[in-house]
Amino acid sequence: MRKIDELLMVAEKIQLNERRAISASELSNETGMDRTTVSRYLNQLTREGLMRKLDGRPVLFEVLNAGQVSEATRTNSSKEPIRGTDKKDLDLIIGAYDTLQVAVQQAKAAILYPPRGLHTLILGETGVGKSMFAELMYRFSLDSGVVGTNAPFVKFNCADYAENPQLLVAQIFGVKKGAYTGAEKDKEGLLKKADGGILFLDEVHRLSPQGQEMLFTFIDKGHFRRLGDSELLLEAEVQIIAATTEDPGSFLLKTFTRRIPMSITLPPLRERTLCERYELIKTFIREESKRVSKAIYVNRSALVSMLLYDCPNNI
Repeated sequence: MRKIDELLMVAEKIQLNERRAISASELSNETGMDRTTVSRYLNQLTREGLMRKLDGRPVLFEVLNAGQVSEATRTNSSKEPIRGTDKKDLDLIIGAYDTLQVAVQQAKAAILYPPRGLHTLILGETGVGKSMFAELMYRFSLDSGVVGTNAPFVKFNCADYAENPQLLVAQIFGVKKGAYTGAEKDKEGLLKKADGGILFLDEVHRLSPQGQEMLFTFIDKGHFRRLGDSELLLEAEVQIIAATTEDPGSFLLKTFTRRIPMSITLPPLRERTLCERYELIKTFIREESKRVSKAIYVNRSALVSMLLYDCPNNI
């Protein structure tokens, strides 16, 4: 019997005997499968219409038509397992089992670490996919039931406000009316908007020392104040994922980096394998072809040149 079928039958048995839904952690304990595998199976069964995900914390799952699926499961147990095709899954990212294997394992650990994951810093050169990787971590948190199905993912590039440190802080923490010229009303910050989910801060090294101090205070205490407000404390439950192209030791306060327990480094494209680069090129061409609704053809010689560019050791 396939593992996914075994999991479905265990969930159904518990639901029928105890008349309740079940969490991924419980199924992991009952089946002996690791939590990541259980979460993947649960979400696959949900997509197939055999189970339903219930909102709440922890996220619970229930078998649809319990009492009727066991026979069908046994009948179909010899069939090949259905392969996931969701390109947003961390396990399906190009290089997940090669040059990005460690990064993917770290990302999963950061999301699954109880009770609400680890704040994470993603390091890498421009263009290596830090923003995409952060989004995949968010998707994994949804699929794993760590956050609710409606949990927000808020993206913000600190470089957009790098020339105005005060306004940058105001964007993240919010602002109280009258805090500075032009602040005509109270404004909610990104931390509050990301409550219950993930806040992704790209180019975090652009954040001023004052902003970094405010952020690590929030990480420590779980509450913060809007810019210009010395009284009202606001609370939010947010996992921070930050990214930078710079050396953290040169631009980030030590007091800030010490509060980010997980650091993930994404390798530059020149260090990816030839196979990975070939798959990346295929993916980019396919997506661009779809975007412009035109067929795109690439000369074989040009493709070889692109693959071997700046990589003489792999020739």
